[in-house]
Amino acid sequence: MKALFLPLMLLIASCGNGDATALLTDEKRITPVVVSEPTQRDIEYVLTALGSVESIEDPTLSAETSGQVRRIGVNEGDSVTEGQVLVSLDDTLHVIETAKAEAELRRANVVLDNQIKEVQRLQRLARTQSVSRDKLEDEQAQQEILTAQRDVARKQWEQARHLATKTRVKAPINGLVTRRHISTGDYVIDGQPLVELVSVQRLRARIAFPEQDAAQIEVGKQVRLKTPAAPDELALGVVTAVNPQIRTHNRAVEITVEFDNPGGWLPGASVDAELVAARHEQALTVPLLALSTRASRSVVFVVEQDTAHAVEVKTGWREDGWVEILDGLNPGQPIVIEGTAMLSDGSRVQAQGAAQDVAGAQAP
Repeated sequence: MKALFLPLMLLIASCGNGDATALLTDEKRITPVVVSEPTQRDIEYVLTALGSVESIEDPTLSAETSGQVRRIGVNEGDSVTEGQVLVSLDDTLHVIETAKAEAELRRANVVLDNQIKEVQRLQRLARTQSVSRDKLEDEQAQQEILTAQRDVARKQWEQARHLATKTRVKAPINGLVTRRHISTGDYVIDGQPLVELVSVQRLRARIAFPEQDAAQIEVGKQVRLKTPAAPDELALGVVTAVNPQIRTHNRAVEITVEFDNPGGWLPGASVDAELVAARHEQALTVPLLALSTRASRSVVFVVEQDTAHAVEVKTGWREDGWVEILDGLNPGQPIVIEGTAMLSDGSRVQAQGAAQDVAGAQAP
């Protein structure tokens, strides 16, 4: 029995010395880490969604008088300027009608002038009772009739002149020709579509955001826009309207964004939108690699005198590999940004400075 007891004691003693050696090794273990400091930077909380581009102005120019198309000055795709003549109609009949109306107006003016003179003559005679009152009143009534006829003639002349100007169809805006409905020689009537235009100087986008984002969207918010139609041209717009109803088929809220065309953008193009829901200026941030989870807590390891201390932090927004620290950390504190996986509270570390492209070069 004693022969078995002695080897067993020796084995236990041997294991005990091994544990002590291992414990001593853990206490003296020094973990190499990369250390940096929190960065203060402006960060944005951005919502993303898809949409499409629309024109704000896309008038269809229709004939305002009848006539034969004599000349068309544009083709589809052409750029036009406000006031440019796009279509000319034959104005022969309008010139004739205007001349006839002008002649009738002149005749009416002459007749009325003569009648006015006659009434004035009778009024002078009436003072000396050389003419009857009935005669004077009859002539005055005739003057009123002739005045009304002159006014009608003037309106007809003005209308004829107005219609004559409508034989030249002009662009009401700067824009592009999207469609041409007529050809030279066609006979058109009042109200018939001639040319369709679209303005591309200022556009709008309709964008559908998920319903859970609705509370963070309001008129006046800034939106960044990109389109495959012009991948190198970023547009900046502003929310001008928010639909008060949620779309039931896709559970989305639709917003309208207006923006100046930076160049190359066209109505109908798809658009990627980034809405800046909120902005924090000079927020305290650390790289996401610096954030660890210990016992269900978010911690950052702060280095003091070659010792890493696990400090619980409250986090905010996350953006481009960075996380906002709302509480628990101060500017200037050295923190571990690489090597946190091997650390626990109180670990001994050998700190190395962070490379420029890791620590702070990404801050805007």
